Amino acid sequence: MNMAKEVTKDQIVNDLRNLGLKRGDLVNVKASLSSMGRVKGGAKTVIDAILEVIGEEGTLVSEAFIATFLFPLTKKQKSIVSSDALPTYAGAVAATMTKYPNSFRSLHPVQKFVAIGAKAKELMLNHTPDTYAYDPLRVMAEEKGLNLRIGGIDKVVGVGTTHVAIGLTRLRQKRFKRGIYYIDANGKKKLFVSNWASGCDEGFNNLFPFYRKANAIVAEGKVGEAESMITDMKKTLDIEVSELKKNPRFFMCNDPSCIHCRLTWEFSEKTYLKTIYTNLLKGRFKKAAFSILTVMFGTYLPPKNA
Repeated sequence: MNMAKEVTKDQIVNDLRNLGLKRGDLVNVKASLSSMGRVKGGAKTVIDAILEVIGEEGTLVSEAFIATFLFPLTKKQKSIVSSDALPTYAGAVAATMTKYPNSFRSLHPVQKFVAIGAKAKELMLNHTPDTYAYDPLRVMAEEKGLNLRIGGIDKVVGVGTTHVAIGLTRLRQKRFKRGIYYIDANGKKKLFVSNWASGCDEGFNNLFPFYRKANAIVAEGKVGEAESMITDMKKTLDIEVSELKKNPRFFMCNDPSCIHCRLTWEFSEKTYLKTIYTNLLKGRFKKAAFSILTVMFGTYLPPKNA
């Protein structure tokens, strides 16, 4: 029997206010529900608590991405069309937000976001197939947006703006093509091909000392049982762009077996044999095989949902 103390909506509301979240805030949430403890009512309780704190004047945003398919697409995959009805793999909070009657989901075919609140409709309608995958977060940074991170660095990746910085600095990554069909504004069925780069989860953590030094971390504390923080999105984005321009390897991890960091970028060290050997030595045969494929084709095969 799970005897852990139940976390209620009232507690979450109090924790968020103590952390510094307030009425009218424009906030991107990245949350690990399991880190919070036994939340009464689950993800809906967390969402309702945030909405109560930020009020009708505020706006809550979350990633709500959908999966793509590896080329060449099968007949069945060609019949699947991107829509708001497709489920997101971005976690319980995002999945639950998409079910709110007053939520809006962005028009991007793949990197969909979901939003509730005063600026939700505007943010989501402006995120189209022609805009960058993470553009809503860039807009939020310009409009004094905050990132609410609920969960430690081992549970939640980044602070919401690093992918924006990767796009703004035009870092290039070789990847096998993935995509999905969608219906454009003129009602025509088109194929959308993923055209952005993704970073290494562990490497993103290299930036935290810089956030702290620049006072980009607004507040730290707990929400439920989860280590949590609020960050200033404009400050974190400025830091990331600055550091990546100086040294794009800065957000690479130190794992010699990491295919992503060692082999896939234009600036990667391309330590082919070492990466393959390290994965074999560690018994990571699947990763070793992917390393060999990356070497053979000069292109990275990303995970299913990347």
